[in-house]
Amino acid sequence: MQFTNKQIWKITYPVLISLLMEHMIGLTDTAYLGRVGEVELGASALAGVYYLVIYMLGFGFSIGAQVLIARRSGSNDFSRIGPVFMQGTLFLLLLAATLFTVSHFYSPVILRKLIGSDEVYKATMSYIDWRVYGFFFSFIAVMFRAFYVGITKTKILTANSVVMVLTNVMLNYVLIFGKFGFPALGIAGAAIASSISEAVSVLFFILYTWKKIDYKKYAMFRFAGIDFRMLKQILNVSVWIMVQHGIAFVGWFIFFIVMEH
Repeated sequence: MQFTNKQIWKITYPVLISLLMEHMIGLTDTAYLGRVGEVELGASALAGVYYLVIYMLGFGFSIGAQVLIARRSGSNDFSRIGPVFMQGTLFLLLLAATLFTVSHFYSPVILRKLIGSDEVYKATMSYIDWRVYGFFFSFIAVMFRAFYVGITKTKILTANSVVMVLTNVMLNYVLIFGKFGFPALGIAGAAIASSISEAVSVLFFILYTWKKIDYKKYAMFRFAGIDFRMLKQILNVSVWIMVQHGIAFVGWFIFFIVMEH
C-alpha cells in the first residue's frame, strides 16, 4: 500500500505538534520561575536537562516497541500488538523504579560535584527530588505514544499534549506562587506540577483507549507474565536509539554545567 503526501502529513503532523507541546512544559517552567529568581531559573534549566537525559532512555526504548507495533499493524496481526505494549510498559515501569532509586541516592552526589554554586545546587535538588516521580508516568505515556503511532491513529497525541500542557500551566501558577490557599513552593512547585501533568496525560490516554479504541482487537490490557524473548526483540531495535538520545542530551547537560560555572 502506498501513501500519498496528504496521508503521510495527516499521520505525522499530530506527532510533530505533540512533540512541540511537550517542550512547552519546560518553557512554562522557565516563564514562571523567571519571575521567582535567577537561581531558580538556572536550576530549573540544569534539572530539566538532567531529567531529559534519563527520560530519553525510556523514550528510546519506546521507539523500538513502536517499530514492532507498526510491523504487526501493517501485517494485520492486531492481536499481537497488545503483548508488545504490555511487555514494554512493564519493562519501562521497572526501569522507572530503578532510575528513581538510583537518582534518589546518587543524584545529590553527582550534582554536588558538578554544580559550583551552593544555592543553585540546593534549588536543583529541590526540583529533581519531586521531578523524578514523573518517570513512572512519562514512561507509560511514551508506550501509549508508540501504540498510537504504530497503528497510525495519531490525532489523539495532539489532544493529549494540549491537556498535559494546560494542566502544567495551571498547576505552575497555583503551586509556584501559592494561589487558592496553596503554599508558595517555588521551584519545587514547578517540579510537582510537571509530574502531575504527566500523570494526567497517562490518565487521559487510558480513558481514551478504554472508551474510543477497540482494545480487545489489539489484546490490550492483558498480561500473561514476562516474555523475555519479546523484550529482547524490542531491546535489539531500541538499545542504540536509547544510547543516541541519551548522549545527545548529555551534551546539553554539559553545556549548562559549563554555563553555570
